[in-house]
Amino acid sequence: MFKYNVEQKTYKVGKYSIGGDPRSTPTAMVGTIFYFKQKHIFKDEQHGIIDKNYAEKLIKDQEELADKTGLIPCLDLVLSYESCIKPIIDFVIDITDVPIFIDPAHYWLKLPTLDYVQQVGIPDRVIYNSLLPTSTEEEYQHLSESKIKNFVFLAIETHQWTTQARMEVIESFLKRADAANLAGNNFLIDGCVMELTTLGLAMSVMEEIKNKYGFPVGTAGQNAVDTWRNLKAKFGDIKSYASVVASTITLAAGVDFLLYGPIQNADVIFPTAAFVKAAHSQLLFDETRMAPPDHPVFKIG
Repeated sequence: MFKYNVEQKTYKVGKYSIGGDPRSTPTAMVGTIFYFKQKHIFKDEQHGIIDKNYAEKLIKDQEELADKTGLIPCLDLVLSYESCIKPIIDFVIDITDVPIFIDPAHYWLKLPTLDYVQQVGIPDRVIYNSLLPTSTEEEYQHLSESKIKNFVFLAIETHQWTTQARMEVIESFLKRADAANLAGNNFLIDGCVMELTTLGLAMSVMEEIKNKYGFPVGTAGQNAVDTWRNLKAKFGDIKSYASVVASTITLAAGVDFLLYGPIQNADVIFPTAAFVKAAHSQLLFDETRMAPPDHPVFKIG
């Protein structure tokens, strides 16, 4: 289990590292913040005016959980309006040094976000989330001219619904990246969970990617629950439990980054994921090795 045909790639993002052997490296836990209509956090969403005390507490609570579990804290920074870009990015980089997945909600926000990230000098801490099969040549061109080196590619495919079809999408992306002079950069692949039936497919393609390319992989497993119709009507108010399962089950595919949804769920998902990682570390015994001292297995007991 977790033995691959190629060496696993590890990328430096700010002071943290993402990727590697799932048995010995911690998973990057990506909490989403400032998403559209997030409760309690906005005073004026359109202009990026926020409750700074509440937002800072969410971010610091996640960092404290990372210290307790040995997992890596990251932010998925959703930007829904152009007027939000400066105030929200300024606030985040002032209070934390964790990796930032930049996640503009609309295509037309990508380029101004990209420009501002470079303006404030944090491209080494940023992961561009994300390139799609439909991304334009203009987007590729801007990225090739930028200083950002870390990119997520979303392995979305909606025609054949097979692992092989998604692998072909990824191969096409790598060709486009090479043509746009991005080949020397750091690629992270999102296995793409859109709804319930794609969770297994995403896990299959992520395992195949690690085996063939060694790229760090991850996904938002909780999307499967968000789109689960009739969940509450049939089974009651268990969405939060199902979301934890949908997220942590992806660790069985060796995910290197886990987009676990709203950051306010960190208190449940961090210890749960750390528990699974502790179990995975025991696989190193087959090679008479042990996990490093800062691994979750030594943190959570």
